[in-house]
Amino acid sequence: MTVAAEIVTVEARHQTFIRTASKIAAIPSAFDTPLGIRAVFSLAAGFISSCPTGSNLAVTPFPALMMTPGTASATTNGTIAAGTTVQVTTTATGATSCAFVNGGQTGGAAFTPFTNGACTVPQGLAGITYLHLANSSPTTGLTDAITVAGPLVLQIS
Repeated sequence: MTVAAEIVTVEARHQTFIRTASKIAAIPSAFDTPLGIRAVFSLAAGFISSCPTGSNLAVTPFPALMMTPGTASATTNGTIAAGTTVQVTTTATGATSCAFVNGGQTGGAAFTPFTNGACTVPQGLAGITYLHLANSSPTTGLTDAITVAGPLVLQIS
C-alpha cells in the first residue's frame, strides 16, 4: 500500500502535465470519482496478461462498453459537451439506462435513458466522467448489482 500511495502522486503530476500539454483543463473537477473494484478492474483488464500464482484475484470485469466511431466527431478537443448524444456498443444485454458517474455529481451518478444504443450526456457534469450501462435508474446511485457494462471514460466539457 505504501508503494501504491507513493506512485499515485507521481501519476497525478503526469496527468496534470499531459492535460496541460494537450491544452485542456489540468484539473477539471474539484472531486475525483471513486470507482468500485469491479469498475477499476474492468478498465485495467485489457492491460493484465496474468497474475502471480496464489494471488487469488476473484474479480470479474464488467462487459466492455465502447463509443461508436461516429460519436467521436461530436467531440471538441477530446471533450464531449452536455446534451450530446453518445452512441455506444457492448455485448451486454438488459440495459435500460446510462449512469454517468462523476465525483462532483450529487449522489455520485446521473442517470439518463438508454435507447437505440445511445444516451444523452446530462447537464451539470464536468471533467472525467465514467459511463456505465445499468438495468435501472435508482435515486441512490450506481451499484455493481445493477451495472450491465462499462465503464467508458469520457471527458465532459
